[in-house]
Amino acid sequence: MNLFKTIIISISVIGLVSCTPKSKSEDTETLTALALAWPQPVTLEFEALANGQKLVTGTNITADSRTVQFRDFRLYISDVKLIRADGSAADVSLSADNVWQSNGVALVDLETTQTSETNTKVTGGVAPGTYTGVQFSVGVPEALNHLDKNVQLAPLNIGSMYWSWTGGYKHSNIEFSYNGTDYTLMHLGSTNCNGAPNYGNCTKKFRASVQLTGQINPGNQKVSIDVDKLLTGHTFGAMGMCMPGDASATCQPLIRAFGLNDTNGAADGTYTQRIFSLK
Repeated sequence: MNLFKTIIISISVIGLVSCTPKSKSEDTETLTALALAWPQPVTLEFEALANGQKLVTGTNITADSRTVQFRDFRLYISDVKLIRADGSAADVSLSADNVWQSNGVALVDLETTQTSETNTKVTGGVAPGTYTGVQFSVGVPEALNHLDKNVQLAPLNIGSMYWSWTGGYKHSNIEFSYNGTDYTLMHLGSTNCNGAPNYGNCTKKFRASVQLTGQINPGNQKVSIDVDKLLTGHTFGAMGMCMPGDASATCQPLIRAFGLNDTNGAADGTYTQRIFSLK
């Protein structure tokens, strides 16, 4: 909506420039203001790397010095911001194609074993400027987390990315195996939700907040996910279902890799995310 308003204002300014008698200097000032108002394109391209190589699902790969096979690697991205040198943040208005992006939420899909389609990019617009970092959340915002998926626009209509038992979305859906048969299902989503069947007020959010700093190119910035670091410290045990709140210690390293407190579900600084970086 903010992007739409900006475009309308810009068109109005163009009309004023072209139709109102002005001096050349005044026109220059107006066009400069227009250039500053026009959104700067943003493209974040996500990649998952295992042992330095692009992740391929459905086949054996080497990660964390072990042979691993992934069958799912999807995550929702929202609340995208670009960070200025002074630490202030500028909101990125995500474009809506109603396929991979809608309602300010994007689905990054890096697998080919659950669906044939993939999506690596998150796109939008931001106020023009110089930026030194990017910030985003892994997950669906609370205001959208308990909608009826059956009537939502894509990508919020995907059944395999939804938890019926908490009436909310899986913020990330990552599934892998060390032996090809016993899969670890790492499903991050909000828990301790009240009010069935119209769930809400989830006291444990499990919504990761990621901030990356360094020289960036907003129009073509790569964000890397380190699969080796995701698996560091994880040992497959009896608990194959790694949902937040599980008491099993085998799930803790996976949850903490996102910078999340595995006890209360908060991105409270107890653990620093170790898997996302700028490339």
